[in-house]
Amino acid sequence: MKPSLHTFFFCFMDTIRFLDETQSTNEDAYRHAIQGAPHGFSIVAKTQTKGKGRLGRAWACPANSGLLMSTVLRPNLPLQEIPRLTLTAGVALCKSIEKLTEVSGFGLKWPNDLFFNGKKCGGILVETSPLNSDAMERFAIVGIGVNVNSLKADFPFDLQDKVTSLTMATDQRYSITEIAEAVRASLLKYIHCHEERGFEIILNQWRALDCTLGKEMEWVTPGKDIVKGKGMGPDASGQLLVQDEQGTIHKVLSGDVLLKR
Repeated sequence: MKPSLHTFFFCFMDTIRFLDETQSTNEDAYRHAIQGAPHGFSIVAKTQTKGKGRLGRAWACPANSGLLMSTVLRPNLPLQEIPRLTLTAGVALCKSIEKLTEVSGFGLKWPNDLFFNGKKCGGILVETSPLNSDAMERFAIVGIGVNVNSLKADFPFDLQDKVTSLTMATDQRYSITEIAEAVRASLLKYIHCHEERGFEIILNQWRALDCTLGKEMEWVTPGKDIVKGKGMGPDASGQLLVQDEQGTIHKVLSGDVLLKR
C-alpha cells in the first residue's frame, strides 16, 4: 500500500528527522526521496549499524558520539554537474566545522574526506537516483559523517593514529543537534551557490582547503596498480591530478588515494 498524503505530511513536515538508531541514514534518505521527500530533507541518527563509506567500505563511528546525517538534494543542475556534488559538500562541511569550532586547520582530501592535522575527521558519500531517470524525479543523497565527541580510545586500535575528532582537535564537546543543523544549512547554501554561480567558484574554494596539494601520495587504481606521485589538486572538472615520479600527470577518475606517511 502506498503512503497517503497525510502520511507524507507527517513524514516531511520537519526538515530534519532525528533517530536513535538505524542501519544506514543514506538508505533511509534514499527511501524517503523515492517517496517524494523534498530538497533539504535530512535524517540524523545517533547510531547506525551498517553505515556506508566510499568504494563499498563500511563507515564506523562510535555510538552516540558523531554526526551521522544524510540529506536529500534535488539540485537544479545539468547531469554532468551531479558528480561534482561531492566537492561542493566538502566545502560546505569544512566551512561549517571551522565556523563552529573556531579552529583553523581543517582541510579536504580528494574526493570526500575532512582532515585535521593529517588525520581523518569526517567523510562524505554521495549516492544518486538512476542518472537516466526523468530530470524532475532525479535526486542525490549526501551522506555526511563526522567524528565529533569521540576520544582516541573509542576507535579501533588500527585506526587510532589515523583518525581524529572535533573533541580531540579542540578539547571541547559539542551538541550533535547543533552541528547537524549548521552543517545542513551550510550544505544547502553551497548547493545554491553551485546552482546560481557555477562550479568554478566552488572549485576555487575547495582548492583553498586542499590539505594534500604538493604532498606525496599513492593512487591505487581500479586495476589495483599503484601510482606514486605528488598531488596537484583537482582540474576544472573536479578530477584529481597526480604527477608521478617520472613527471607524467595522471587524471584520477576513481580508485583510492592514500597520503604517504
